[in-house]
Amino acid sequence: MHSDKPCMIEFRDWITREMLRAEPDVLFVFGDNLARRGKGGQAAAMRGEPNAVGIPTKIRPSMDDNAFFSNEDFEKWKAASIEDWRKLFAHVRAGGKVVWPSAGIGTDRARLNEKAPEIAASIERNLQALQQLSKT
Repeated sequence: MHSDKPCMIEFRDWITREMLRAEPDVLFVFGDNLARRGKGGQAAAMRGEPNAVGIPTKIRPSMDDNAFFSNEDFEKWKAASIEDWRKLFAHVRAGGKVVWPSAGIGTDRARLNEKAPEIAASIERNLQALQQLSKT
C-alpha cells in the first residue's frame, strides 16, 4: 500500500545554529567523533544544541592517521552510535522530521568511504531505512 505521507527526512546543503534553534522539534544530524568534542565542519553549527544528533564518523577530532576509523573499528562504531540511531528512528516513527546534510556525514573530514567503507555503507543503509520508515 502506497502512502502519500511526505518523507520526513530533509536534506540541506548547509546547516546553521540558527536553524536548529528555529526548529527545536526537528533533529539535525552531523558527523561526530567518539570523543564527542571538536567544532570542525558541521559540528561547529550543531554541537551542544539539544536537537543535534552526532553520528560518530571519526575516532577523535584530528587529522592524524589514528583519528580515523577503519573497517576493523566497525563493532566499536556500532556500539558508540546505536543510541544515536535509536533516537533518530524513534523520532521518525513518532512523525518527527530529521535534517541530514546534503553532502552526507563522514564524507569530508572523516573520509569514511576511503578509510572505513563498511562504516560508510552502514550509515547509508541506516539513512535509507530512515527514509523508508518516514514514508510508511
